[in-house]
Amino acid sequence: MSFPNKLKQCRTQRQMTQQNIADILNVSRKTVSGWENGRSYPDVNLLISISDIFYISVDDLIRDDRMLSYYAEKESQNNKASLVLY
Repeated sequence: MSFPNKLKQCRTQRQMTQQNIADILNVSRKTVSGWENGRSYPDVNLLISISDIFYISVDDLIRDDRMLSYYAEKESQNNKASLVLY
């Protein structure tokens, strides 16, 4: 199951709205909607907070090839940026 589906399932099982999650995480409801629709992903700090809200490990929350690829690409971009700076 993908991260967006896991997030939505966890949220609905706890009978929480997107706004509830947004308020807890200090983000907009639109941001949470973007996560649930796969348009964007939370940063690492927010992933940890989300895992705390739902009592699920970060690994179980993000274990999805597409999301792991997203973070691998971000890391690659950061490494390339670091090389340019040096």
